[in-house]
Amino acid sequence: MRFSTLILRNLFRRRTRTILTAAGLAVAIAAVLDLVGVSWNFERAFMTLYVGKGIDLVVVRAGITNQLSSTLDQKLGDRIREIEGVAAVAPSLMDVVGFEQANIASALINGWESGSLLFRGSHILEGRTFRPDEKNVALLGRVLALNLGKKVGDALDVAGEPYQVIGVYESDSLFESGALIVPLATLQHMMGREGQVTGFVIQARSSAADDVAALRKRIESAIPGVAATPARDQVERDVQLRLVRVMAGATTALAVLLGSVGMLNTMIMTVFERTQEIGVLRALGWKRRRVLSLILGEAVCLGVLGAIMGMILALVGMRCLMLAPTARGFIDPSVPPPVLAFGLVLGLVLSVLGGIYPAVRAAALDPSEALRHE
Repeated sequence: MRFSTLILRNLFRRRTRTILTAAGLAVAIAAVLDLVGVSWNFERAFMTLYVGKGIDLVVVRAGITNQLSSTLDQKLGDRIREIEGVAAVAPSLMDVVGFEQANIASALINGWESGSLLFRGSHILEGRTFRPDEKNVALLGRVLALNLGKKVGDALDVAGEPYQVIGVYESDSLFESGALIVPLATLQHMMGREGQVTGFVIQARSSAADDVAALRKRIESAIPGVAATPARDQVERDVQLRLVRVMAGATTALAVLLGSVGMLNTMIMTVFERTQEIGVLRALGWKRRRVLSLILGEAVCLGVLGAIMGMILALVGMRCLMLAPTARGFIDPSVPPPVLAFGLVLGLVLSVLGGIYPAVRAAALDPSEALRHE
């Protein structure tokens, strides 16, 4: 009998225990993959918001970790334009709104100026963009338009205000595809924040790191009370993204602890039940290394089975997560391949952590003592 066949045969002697152990690993791994996947997709979507538009700096009120809570005077944009090294400036006002009739708890609403550089990376699929003098018109992201069942020409109620849909767009960023864009002045009036914005995005004349760093210092020196942050740093500091990362890290640590303990319990029981069998193998000439490889191989196969089941469960879980109203338009339902690969690595780590002690114990059994075991 081949060595690999023996491993698989031993693994499925106790099918119920094997399946339950693999299922326990799968649930732990799926939880980790979903949280890591959400964190990965969040960061990718945030980076696309800035990098895809050629944005070098984001200016918000100093000390703010969430741009939604930032408040700046729109007139600061004129002062920023006069600073050496600034190529383009665009004000932005952001908020979230709900559409109860479509069971959408929150959708991002952006207030932009007509022709703003923020429109880069957005492609009009139907209709047109708004003109400088238009009010109470809206562009819907493709995902949001599908969720609302709206098309060009339809009326739309936003926080009690009537709007007309004049276009449907698709963005390189998932967040924008699940959002809506309205004229800046219209959103300022609706929010009661006339003359205010949540921040400015800046395109530098030179995107070299040293030039951007120098421009950042000039802006913060010229305008006290603001923070000019590089796009990547703005993403790294986002409080929601940091929270998701912490949750993913804590879940991974918990999964490693519980998964390895579950694997350890299963493999110890396996060694205990097969003590006489191991004694026979040792008496027949099996070396300690071969016995260790047998038990550890069974643990690795069990870990791989749990990882595969966990990856499938993670993919299903992400799809189910999209059924939640708060997730629509904010979460990419896909699990990136690198995250799935991490699930396989996690399964292998759990199998080694949980299987190494029982394997060493089995290899250390004395043949004569093992044969007398009952």
